[in-house]
Amino acid sequence: MNDCVSRRTFLKTAVGVGAGLYGLSYLSSLPREHPLKRFKEGALKKGIVVVHGSEKEGMDEEKTIKEMVKRAITALGGLEKLVSRGDRVVIKPNISWNRSPEFAANTNPFLVASLVEMCLEAGASRVRVIDHTCSSNPRPSYEISGIAQAARRAGAEVCFVDTSRFREIPIPGGKALSSWAFYEGFVLQDEVDVLINVPIAKHHSTSRLTMALKNTFGMVGWDRGSLHKDIHPKIADLNRVVKVDLTVLDAYRVLKYHGPTGGRLEDVDNSPEGARRLVVSTDPVKVDSYGATLFGLRGEDVGFIREAQEAGLGEIDYRLQGFEEISI
Repeated sequence: MNDCVSRRTFLKTAVGVGAGLYGLSYLSSLPREHPLKRFKEGALKKGIVVVHGSEKEGMDEEKTIKEMVKRAITALGGLEKLVSRGDRVVIKPNISWNRSPEFAANTNPFLVASLVEMCLEAGASRVRVIDHTCSSNPRPSYEISGIAQAARRAGAEVCFVDTSRFREIPIPGGKALSSWAFYEGFVLQDEVDVLINVPIAKHHSTSRLTMALKNTFGMVGWDRGSLHKDIHPKIADLNRVVKVDLTVLDAYRVLKYHGPTGGRLEDVDNSPEGARRLVVSTDPVKVDSYGATLFGLRGEDVGFIREAQEAGLGEIDYRLQGFEEISI
């Protein structure tokens, strides 16, 4: 089943999604074996780039974010060092909640659109934007967040999760999980060549923060609520399977309190001093470790960041291998 929808189909989709896609078996039993995605061989730099933005005269939010992401990825070497002609790219934002952008509960739609455009310019044959939202009907989150419209306008295929396409995958070396149900579109080699994770920086009531590593919850199935018990090693375990090639953390607005759902503007930092940033790296542990500083914390203060470092998934010292700050 094709999990992507055209503009016309998307606009006509309504409650039937809940009765259709989400009424299917939550894990398909597939007879054929497919290899798991591996990291894309690329030549991006291994450091981390933080871009600070301000809406200068003649630059609204959309133009500012577009310039920020362009400067960040250029500093890492350019997207053409990762995306090859003909590549199938999957962009995974956070589209979890029925919130508009000013509440900072979902990834900024202008950031998603900018990445779509850059991937297509680099030669990608297909760019898909998809998330496993926290609602049984994904349509409101996709629309209210602004991501669906922005991504389609930029040339992406906007996709819903088809729950018949989750499959159980072993987690070698898992500390708290020996296997879990992962969505094929994120983890199979014949589905995706380049996986770009685009989380937003938020407070989280259970894991303390949610950024890059936690955003993998939108790539898995089964009872995700059960993952919240002993959540920190489980976040690391899921990231043993998911092979993210590039992480772009949206900290243009930062949800400081009452995350992950938000809903109060007073909980959102949109100041140049505390937010207005993009954090970009091939190392999600570095991204989250830097992201923790936006909340007055160190990477070592957050359980899942420590667990990911101990699992060998990245470097908790974000200044190693190059750290660059850019202001526009």
